[in-house]
Amino acid sequence: MTMTDAAAYPLPDTGPETLQTFFAQEYPRLCAAAMQMLSDPHLAQDAVQNAWLRLSDPRVQENLDLCDADKLRHLALVAVRHAAVDLWRRERRFRPLPPEHWRDQPDPAATAAEQAEAHAAAAALRRAMAGLDELDANILTLQYADGCTSRQIAALLGLREAAVRQRAHRARKRLKKILIQEGWL
Repeated sequence: MTMTDAAAYPLPDTGPETLQTFFAQEYPRLCAAAMQMLSDPHLAQDAVQNAWLRLSDPRVQENLDLCDADKLRHLALVAVRHAAVDLWRRERRFRPLPPEHWRDQPDPAATAAEQAEAHAAAAALRRAMAGLDELDANILTLQYADGCTSRQIAALLGLREAAVRQRAHRARKRLKKILIQEGWL
């Protein structure tokens, strides 16, 4: 369904049944949006269901404007995107590390001085990341900690791939500048 079809699906009076009717009508479109991000139909359905659960909470419904169909469509899409990102991160966390990455683990026999230096460097990096714009920090985290490509990050955050690459490049430059100022580079 396109945004021009909004008039074809008028929303009934406000209330929980409005949201239920809306999700029933928009379910295929919301699943397709989640599917683009997750590449797994089962996870996409879970993301839509999680978004439904979030939006159907009575505390959340108090603040929803169920009369405006366009606002509700946008809100549902944002909720599905957030649920998809949450599911994607949860899936990444429980995936086993492939053997080719095992050798990149720190040496457990490192000296206390080496461990202290590693902790100090990690703390400096966290401080430098905190100095970045939240979106830029998220892009770098997805890129380096989670191993996402620019295309995957663009789908997760709703940006263009070129914008992700540009923001990542600028964020790395700012991060380098901060680390140089702190004496780490």
